[in-house]
Amino acid sequence: MQVPYQVVAHFLVDLDSYKLFIEISERNWIEESERYRSSILEDDEPTLHRFNYRRDLASKLNDEFPQYQRKSYLIMLVSIFEDFMNQLCRSVEADLDIKASFTDFTGSGIERAKQYLTKLSSLSLPVSGKEWKQIKDAQAIRNVIAHAAGHIDKKAHAKQLKIIEYNDNLEAEYYSRTHLNIDSDYVFNLVTSMKVFTDKLLAECEKLPNKKINKD
Repeated sequence: MQVPYQVVAHFLVDLDSYKLFIEISERNWIEESERYRSSILEDDEPTLHRFNYRRDLASKLNDEFPQYQRKSYLIMLVSIFEDFMNQLCRSVEADLDIKASFTDFTGSGIERAKQYLTKLSSLSLPVSGKEWKQIKDAQAIRNVIAHAAGHIDKKAHAKQLKIIEYNDNLEAEYYSRTHLNIDSDYVFNLVTSMKVFTDKLLAECEKLPNKKINKD
């Protein structure tokens, strides 16, 4: 099993790969939308109905489909961060010879891992910075996507609406239902917050007293 320093260092490297994947995907959407919009102007459209259909599809390529993709990014990023925190708990448990598992704690996900590491280990989590709050906010926004397909209920999602209100890269758009829109900058900012948090955590791993720590 990897020691804590290795778990954190490897995740830090993985975040660069995730960021590159998102950058390439976003660029592909822009290029595809431009190609299709150009084809509408260039091709001979035999009927108005056909032209309107293609205009509608161009709108989906430009607006709707990228939203599907960004919501998928957000689900992916929060999920891999939760998995990273769980792996860190397992590593700390073995490395520091802790006689309890994080699964013994109530709750789940990021908060359960935080409770375990804070209460039972000497590893100091950098949770006082803005990065941790941004990650926790992203988890709350992810839940709207995962459990309500991105549709927002004013009563059930009051917490998420407050997050959206104070974030320029999130929008609650009102039609027959209120649905979530995500700007690409929100996803990139989340990756940056995860990187800053993980980098701080790596420095804390160096302070662990156990001699098993191996930086290879």
